[in-house]
Amino acid sequence: MDMDMSLMAIAMVVGTLIVVAGLVAAVYVVARAIRSPATPHEVESGRTLLDRRLATGEIDADDYYEREAALRSAQPVAKRRHRRP
Repeated sequence: MDMDMSLMAIAMVVGTLIVVAGLVAAVYVVARAIRSPATPHEVESGRTLLDRRLATGEIDADDYYEREAALRSAQPVAKRRHRRP
């Protein structure tokens, strides 16, 4: 009879761990689905987005060139290293 109670206790602990692991996995999946893309490969660049919008007809050529010029002017300029004598 003691063996039956021990097995029942072990089964309850294992069952609880399985349920908790399932809940943690569900929360992780939902959080990952709703967060913004984190890697650069998942983020569409401004130029790629602009090209796609022109190709689909969302913007015309004039808008494209105007926005493309704005993207070029917004590009960060590489910092020059100053040499010390």
